Amino acid sequence: MSIVLPALAVAFAAFCVWLAVRIINRRERWAKWTLAGLFGVPLLYLLSFGPACWATSTANPNGEKESNRALIIYCPLAKVLRYAPPNSRFCQCLFWWMTLGTPKDYWIFLPVNVNRTMFVRVESW
Repeated sequence: MSIVLPALAVAFAAFCVWLAVRIINRRERWAKWTLAGLFGVPLLYLLSFGPACWATSTANPNGEKESNRALIIYCPLAKVLRYAPPNSRFCQCLFWWMTLGTPKDYWIFLPVNVNRTMFVRVESW
């Protein structure tokens, strides 16, 4: 496993260079769309995390014992918030984006995995 991640990183970098050459030298339309999808889809995933948390937040935590099923696709981001160091820049930005549109004293229930839910109480704003 220790060699797989660096190998995938090198392969991804090589693919991006090859794609850039296709775009610059041959001006192929499919290469432009591929590059847009390669970086656009993960960006849209991160940007949609905040509004999904805002829409599913609740004022009454007693009635909610499970996380909202709509947030199940954000399990990787919930794991980052749960297990990464809380003072890392990415975690701080992600937490800020998650709580930006949530009213004060509301709760956000994030599924970390199938059996575990993370509870976040919004105290500021």
